[in-house]
Amino acid sequence: MGRSKKIGKRLTYFLTFLMVLNMFLPVAPAWAGEGDGSPANYPVQFLYNEYIQKGFQNADQGVGSYTFYILSQAGVDGSTWVYNGQNLKEAVIDAVYRDIKNPPSAKILVQDLVAARVLGREDLVNRLAQILQSRQTGSGFDSGDFSLFSNIPAFELLGRANLLSVIDKTYAKEYILSTQNTTVGEATYGSWGYTYQNIYYPDFMATAQAVRALYFLDSSKDDVSVQAAIYNGLEWMQQQQQPDGSFVAGWDDPLLDTSEVILTLTTLGIDPASWKKQGKSAVDYLWNNAVNPDGSLGAFKNAMDATWALSAYNSLGITPTIWRFYLDPSSATLTNIGDHKQFRAVWQDVYGKTVDVTQYAQWSVANDSLASVDATVYGLVTALNTGQTVVKAIYNGLTATAILNITLPTSSTPDRDYCIVDIAVVGMNGELLYGPGSVMVSKNGRWGLTALGALDATGLSYVDDNGFVKSIAGQANSGMNGWMYKVNGSVPMVGASQKAIQDGDQIIWWYSTDWSSSGPVWESLVKSSTSASTAMTVPADLKEQNKKLPVALQAPQVAVDALAKINQLLELTEGTFQIAPLSEVKKAVVVTGGEKAMSRAEIAALRKELAQNQIDLAQKVTASAGAIITDAKEEIALSIPAEALQNDLEITIKKNTVVASAGNNGGNAAQAPPPAGYQQISAIYNFGPDGTTFNIPVTLNLKIALPPLAKPENLALAWYDKTKGQWVAIPAVVDMSKGLILARINHFSDYAVFAKEARKSFEDVTNNSFAWAKDTIETLAGAGIVAGVDSSRFEPGRAVTRAEFASLLVKALGLEVKEGTKNPFKDVKGDAWYAGVVTAAAGNGLVKGYEDGTFRPEKTITREEVAVMLVRAMNLPEGEEKLSFKDNDKVSAWARKSVGAAAAHGQVKGFEDGTFRPEEAASRAECAVMVYRMLVAE
Repeated sequence: MGRSKKIGKRLTYFLTFLMVLNMFLPVAPAWAGEGDGSPANYPVQFLYNEYIQKGFQNADQGVGSYTFYILSQAGVDGSTWVYNGQNLKEAVIDAVYRDIKNPPSAKILVQDLVAARVLGREDLVNRLAQILQSRQTGSGFDSGDFSLFSNIPAFELLGRANLLSVIDKTYAKEYILSTQNTTVGEATYGSWGYTYQNIYYPDFMATAQAVRALYFLDSSKDDVSVQAAIYNGLEWMQQQQQPDGSFVAGWDDPLLDTSEVILTLTTLGIDPASWKKQGKSAVDYLWNNAVNPDGSLGAFKNAMDATWALSAYNSLGITPTIWRFYLDPSSATLTNIGDHKQFRAVWQDVYGKTVDVTQYAQWSVANDSLASVDATVYGLVTALNTGQTVVKAIYNGLTATAILNITLPTSSTPDRDYCIVDIAVVGMNGELLYGPGSVMVSKNGRWGLTALGALDATGLSYVDDNGFVKSIAGQANSGMNGWMYKVNGSVPMVGASQKAIQDGDQIIWWYSTDWSSSGPVWESLVKSSTSASTAMTVPADLKEQNKKLPVALQAPQVAVDALAKINQLLELTEGTFQIAPLSEVKKAVVVTGGEKAMSRAEIAALRKELAQNQIDLAQKVTASAGAIITDAKEEIALSIPAEALQNDLEITIKKNTVVASAGNNGGNAAQAPPPAGYQQISAIYNFGPDGTTFNIPVTLNLKIALPPLAKPENLALAWYDKTKGQWVAIPAVVDMSKGLILARINHFSDYAVFAKEARKSFEDVTNNSFAWAKDTIETLAGAGIVAGVDSSRFEPGRAVTRAEFASLLVKALGLEVKEGTKNPFKDVKGDAWYAGVVTAAAGNGLVKGYEDGTFRPEKTITREEVAVMLVRAMNLPEGEEKLSFKDNDKVSAWARKSVGAAAAHGQVKGFEDGTFRPEEAASRAECAVMVYRMLVAE
């Protein structure tokens, strides 16, 4: 035993050593492999390690906005660098928002600004620019003893990023010239620095940055005073060169000052190798002395050294050869539920050498209802359901993904995630507590496809102890008496939570008072049943009655069939505010095919037709014969089966177009407020005599023009309960192809259709900020057409890419995205998130791309491009519409007709100054508003 423990302990130590060794292998210095590699790899590798270990630090000594800017110039994608679940790009955006709210020094603000520009966030660029503009004076941006170290770097970086237009150049020039040491004869003449306790200290970095800033401010070399200041600054800098080629002043880090020299000279068009001392230049020092044996850089060995060195390499045109982390294969398809696929996580270093790190990566799938990742066999994925999902692996902060498609062979029948069974529940006194009737049991329910799952589907209350039923409908087990169950006449030898069931099974639960009894028989329950679910009672001639209706009011056969089981199939009870979409009913009754929803034009026409239709009917119905009652305009129909009425009756139908509002206080349906969170979207239909009840349910077919953005799952058909002064929802089905709602009603009252007011608000879209777009954005977000960048922010001012707008259009129009369809653009990769939506947009004629065969998905979309796509989406005629904008001449020739058509139909409206600004980037708020106009257009 002791020997086994020692062996196990040694083995544990050895495995731990291997894990640690492998964990650090990919983050070893990039030059540790074979070959020379690029020297720019060193700072990139160091900065990567720094971020994944310490996270974002918006300061010189950490990985912050400025580091992100320098990395982007080197072609490094910060979105793959992850610390605590947040990648570097996301960290930069969060930092910018914080700094806008509580502005730091001008230096940091400008670093944020250039990072925002790299990210294409012109909304943030503008806000930062406004802060800088309001802060700038003749004394710079900041004040204080050491403000020079904020002001000069700010001016320099604005110049380097070609953003000096956001500030007053004259003020900037005067400030920089006024802070230079111009005392002739001093060793510090020509430098920039600071005074402390009456002693002047020259600063190399400030001097180099001031020289570059002045160069940017007077690149045409027209200002003699500026050119003289630059000359004197360069003279002082050159005097600080050391025998090893480096530059240093005071206690500075030689690498920082040397990097500043290289950046300055390359900016001014001077070869940095031309400044030598004892045959050594700044480039020699950077190449031979920058990197320490441990992989750090410079004397300070921090992120600042690495960032400044990378900036110098960038200026010399030396680019890093970045490593790669990827999954093999990059995509896969499984054709059977339960099939497996093994993915590999691969690290490739800068020299092309690969390492399999599958067992050290963290694996997951985007949709765990479609596939699962084995907890012990890393990278092994199992198909659970059909669809497409993304397999993801994270290793040392880097993320790699692969596309997984799960389909079924065309010759096979898809596995369903539910079954329909018959069930009866018999109480302790032999009374029927449920059924006999049918229920739909969901595979994804609490108990899955089991006998206990069937009990759960009845809606009866029950108490269980880990799957053992102790009580049903308040009738609890007592001594030897208690609940038993059987399936297809046999009592299983396993618990109800373990007994699998399938379509057509007959399940009986009964309260047993005799353990030797086999319980009730299904046939006897059916014969003796006097309380079968009314949802199961369907007149035999219902189908024939449906065929006798006007064509416009005839329900699809699948909907008629579903009426019999709607309570069970859709798990709806009276009072539940939901109308089941026909597509869901079709799933439940296993019908293939689909109903195409009405077009916007069809809905608009129906809305107009219904608004003009008045209904005031009175028809005598003989109880023994029944009848079908419809109005002349085919808006409504009542199918009254024979024997449904207690006696012969004159039935009336009246339509009241009054809309219930929250300000009303009840009394009758027309005065009652709508249910909380809903708005009335139909007229109120009064069926009389009020309060009439039926022996057999009456079928109601009702036409309705669904409002824009309304979803079937957010609709409710309800009757008004006068005694309680409230609306009560009833189960119903909606056929989107006709705008037809079907329900079976048990009594006459006032009926109306309601829609849930789904809205989502964002903290950056308020009455004070983007008030003009607030309602639209919240409405579209509530409808699921648009989404925020996170749970609380929408970023309304952010520019939209062409891929993002294509996605928005496809979602808004409800276009089908077919996986695997070949896209027509050569720059849209199959594994890109936007591949499906761009392909769908192209297939529906919404986008056409460029003449070179590209789509340029990441390119910011312009306002005129948005207008063109909207006109295509709405199929508007491109007539010779006369443009009335002040900047008509700026509208591209290829877009003029579309912009004219969009303006004529109210889809685009321009700005308050009368301009359209066709070439400006379209913001998220603007795109949301224009898409909303498209959706609500008549």
